[in-house]
Amino acid sequence: MSLTQLPASVYRAVLRREATTTLHNRFVQIFAAVVLGGSIAVGALSGRPSALPFGLLLLFLYVVPLFGLLIGVSAAHEERDERAFLWSQPVPRAVYVVGKTAALVGALAAVLGVALVAAAVNGAGPGTLALLWGLGVALVLVSVSGGVAVGQYTTSRARGLMMALTLWFGAFALYDAVALGLSGVAWMQQWPAFWVSLLLLNPIDATRLAGLFGLENVPFSAPGEAAWMADLMAWLPAWVAGLTLAWTTLLLMLACRRLRRLDL
Repeated sequence: MSLTQLPASVYRAVLRREATTTLHNRFVQIFAAVVLGGSIAVGALSGRPSALPFGLLLLFLYVVPLFGLLIGVSAAHEERDERAFLWSQPVPRAVYVVGKTAALVGALAAVLGVALVAAAVNGAGPGTLALLWGLGVALVLVSVSGGVAVGQYTTSRARGLMMALTLWFGAFALYDAVALGLSGVAWMQQWPAFWVSLLLLNPIDATRLAGLFGLENVPFSAPGEAAWMADLMAWLPAWVAGLTLAWTTLLLMLACRRLRRLDL
């Protein structure tokens, strides 16, 4: 049966189950404590109100991708003991992937919204708050989807968590190191579109750039002064939205494909 043909009651039941499971997920609880505590610390240590949004952006960039992956992996492995019962129901397996991801994304997005109270109290405008929350949710969508996919492809929780840490380190540190190294090569500087596109294909880097340019008009230049650069920077929020949708869809499709091929 197609996912669009299922009655709404099926989705409500799956979401209720996943919401209950999400609230008991230790990684979700730790994520909430870290983000809320971090937002309070950023608000207390930022010094001036204008620096607070940048501090929260950095907090989201460091914390959200890591915990999103860990939470997704943990949630995917939590249901392994219940698969015999779940898969005996007349419900496509993809429903459980979609329901799990939706519940996790909703919980983490709510935590990010509460964390922005510190910025609101210090006078941040609605536009700034909406930008920070939107970028945070984009990171949540990609990282949670990635974690759920990794959880389906790994045979144990420990291996899944190790894979999640490896992916986070690769996307957050090694990827940027390669892009930075290429940008410093003399002959590569004649091709700015190549190394700039490397950054824009990485959801973390694209979100970072969109946040920096959105919070303040930071001048950007590249070797060769490409005329298209200014237009590209102006469309960064739309690019991040499209990139988030593409990555999330791809990762969830991989997770559903893997789940359909698994046997009890």
